Amino acid sequence: MRGLVLVVLVGCGGHYKAAVAPASPQPTSKLEQVARLDMPASNAQVTAELSSEPAVRHRRALSWKDIDVVADTSQYIGGSPPPPPAAQPLTPAVEQQAEKLVIEAWIDMTTDDVSRAVDTIRSRVVASGGRMVSENVVGSGKSASSAALEFRVPPARATEMTSWLGTLGAVTSRRVMASEVSKQLFDQELALKNLELTMERLQKLATQSGPVADLLTIEKEMTRVRGDIERIKGEQRFLLDRVEMATITVQLTRSGDEPFEAVPEARVYPGPQLALLTLLDPGMRQRTRVGGGASLRIQRYATLEANVFPRGDGGDSRAVLVTFGAALYSSYLQDGHRRYLNPYIGGRAGYGYLSGVSTPVIAGELGCELFKHEYLVVDAAVRGVVFIASPAQAALHATLGVAVPF
Repeated sequence: MRGLVLVVLVGCGGHYKAAVAPASPQPTSKLEQVARLDMPASNAQVTAELSSEPAVRHRRALSWKDIDVVADTSQYIGGSPPPPPAAQPLTPAVEQQAEKLVIEAWIDMTTDDVSRAVDTIRSRVVASGGRMVSENVVGSGKSASSAALEFRVPPARATEMTSWLGTLGAVTSRRVMASEVSKQLFDQELALKNLELTMERLQKLATQSGPVADLLTIEKEMTRVRGDIERIKGEQRFLLDRVEMATITVQLTRSGDEPFEAVPEARVYPGPQLALLTLLDPGMRQRTRVGGGASLRIQRYATLEANVFPRGDGGDSRAVLVTFGAALYSSYLQDGHRRYLNPYIGGRAGYGYLSGVSTPVIAGELGCELFKHEYLVVDAAVRGVVFIASPAQAALHATLGVAVPF
């Protein structure tokens, strides 16, 4: 019913306009024009007006889009407006680039079998798509005491690898670091572009004719720029390689092999001694005498000792030994830094008094530090002593002493 009223109104309006203002070439509004175009069969006057030349030209000038919009709007005259279009999500214009991370890890651990752990780690690295960089094992087989490994794996496997290493033994130290190098790579890329532009300009200048001095200057500048380009490209390749593969360093130590305790390096070691002197050819004299004395040692390189032995049976005079000597530790046995049994070898020379005769003496020494602590050293030595007299007298001289580091 509403549509019929609208058609009648439009028809009447059109008839009135044709009667009152026949000179008007086109409708006064676009809505009225569309109404006339959409309902040609409703009124004969409308049909006649649409067939006129101005109306046809105006109709051709309208685009179908405009006709649809106006027609759709006309449907809601007196009714409810159309709902607003649904919101469309905005997509970012530029996608954010992924971070460039250099991943490094350092792990110290102990294990029961160092050699087997090294073989297992090597196999796991290859299976993970990585490669071994360096491998240093001290010892062989089950006697291997330590190992230092460095290998590289894909960054996605770095966390898995560091966690898996904990299953091979006890981890005593772990450090993981990730360094972001995106800015550094971006700066290198910009520097390369600028240098390449400079190189192109220099090459163009080099092709032009000019003084020889200018050409030589251009060649020198091209050499410098070319060197900068190669240097930056090398640094860029190095960074990209470190980004593509994570680097893990592992230090393996056999369980139970505790590192030696560093003994404080005292300047002197004074202390008392218990001594034993045994003559190899005593004759009528007492063969063995027990005495004592004191020693003053400066490291192991210089030792001063004085020992006194009591009178022997048969009225023999007391014996005296005052010697100065030097000795060296064994490099194969941690060079004297062990807690127990540090052997050493050396030589001695000095003064001797035997059977009432004063004489020079020389001696060869073989000793061992039975116990070594920062506050106490227990030392034992055996020496072969020769009293240089007429005739010469050989003897064995044994000592057991205690020294206090000072």
